This record gives sequence, C-alpha cells and structure tokens, in this order.
Amino acid sequence: MTTRYEQIARELREEIRSQKLRVGEPIPSENALADRFDVAPGTMRQALNVLVDEGILSSKRGARKVVMRMPARFPEISKFRSFAQWAYSRGRTPGGHVISQEWAEQTEQDTELLRVPPGEQVLTVLRVRTIDGSPIMLERTRYPAWVGTKVEPMDPTCPSVTNELASRHNVHFFAADNVFSAAKAGEVDARWLPLDAGDPVLVHRRLSRDAKGTPLEMSEDRYIADALSLAVPTSGKNNTLSWTTLNRFPWD
Repeated sequence: MTTRYEQIARELREEIRSQKLRVGEPIPSENALADRFDVAPGTMRQALNVLVDEGILSSKRGARKVVMRMPARFPEISKFRSFAQWAYSRGRTPGGHVISQEWAEQTEQDTELLRVPPGEQVLTVLRVRTIDGSPIMLERTRYPAWVGTKVEPMDPTCPSVTNELASRHNVHFFAADNVFSAAKAGEVDARWLPLDAGDPVLVHRRLSRDAKGTPLEMSEDRYIADALSLAVPTSGKNNTLSWTTLNRFPWD
C-alpha cells in the first residue's frame, strides 16, 4: 500500500516533469506545501526527503529547496528490481532456462555473507536469461538451504524466481548490495551467450536480503556488452556509488 508521503512525492515528480516546478527554481515552502496537500508538516517533510534522496531537490539547511534536475524516467538504482521485474518494467518479456543446479559445500563467502550454518550445503544454479527470446545474461546464483529447497523444484523455465518465491512461499526480496564491473567472458559464458571467450561482459554481483536483513541469495550475473547501461543520480547529500574491487562488496 502506497503511503501518503509517497503519493505526494509522486505528484511533485510529475509537476517537475511537466515543468510546473522548474529546474533551477525554488519550490514553495514546506508549510505552504503541507497546507496545499492537507497533511502534517512531518508527512510533508518525508515526501520532500524522498526527492532529496533521489537528487531531485537540493538540501541546503535553512534555505528553500531548489529543483536540481528532472526526475529519472527509469527505476532508481536504489530501488530493488530483479532481472525479470526490470524487464517487465521496460515492456519486455523476460525468460530463460536452468542449465544446471546442484547442492554444494559452503564456501567462506557463503558462511559470511549468506550466513549459512556450519555443515549446511547451498544450492548453486547456473541459468541463462533472455529478453524477448534473445540470450543476454548468464546467472550464477547461490541460495542458502532454506531458500534453495523452494527454488530447486521450480519449473526450469520459470521467468521470475523472485516473483515465484513471493507468491508461493511468502519470501520477499527487499534490498540488495550490488557491485558492477567489466570483465572478459570465459568458456562457459561463450557456450551459452552470443559471444566469444575473451569478449567484454558487464559483471553484476548481488547479495539480496528480505526486509529483516536475512540473506536470500548471492549471485554473479554476466551480461553481453551491449545489453545494459546504468544511470546513477548523485548529489551533495547522497551518492549511491562506492568504489571497490570485483571480488568484494564495499559493505563487507
């Protein structure tokens, strides 16, 4: 259910897109907006903070907020989207199939990041992903056992494991740590994607969690070079970018 402050933030975004509120100009005061939307000052402040966090409004203390830029027309990178959810949001058709899946002994990363108990195995899945029938990504995912036992019996052509876990098992993905980097395709990548070994790929490493912070999956996705671009807004108050290396999450 959408909260009142989220509804207000959405209305203000649309007013900025339509240039009723113009880039480079101050918006009405917090009190004036609270009166206009008939909400408490605290609710209005929450709505404005959403736009500040997105880099749309300035955040200088003691000054009227100014429109810094037009709102993004794509989902913000800070909002959780699975591969299938991203594809659906763009009006595309996601697909794919499982190449292999097996239970494996846990690694140090599984113990540390997935919080796998000692002696417990993880489910490893290799899956090729498609958009409108064309393969664009190879996905290597590791699940803790309590999630893996739900993933293992799924249809190997299931378009969205994330949606299936939510609808059938009440397991909801809420947040993820993401690392993007460039790399060279390996032999396995070349076998399943339309590229040659050594070609450039975009690597997306992801650690996903539920709303309580419980790890749900750890994945490395390899995209063909022309499949995906990233748009990340930054501002003086908020910067979602962190510099790191391929094999390390900056939040470890």
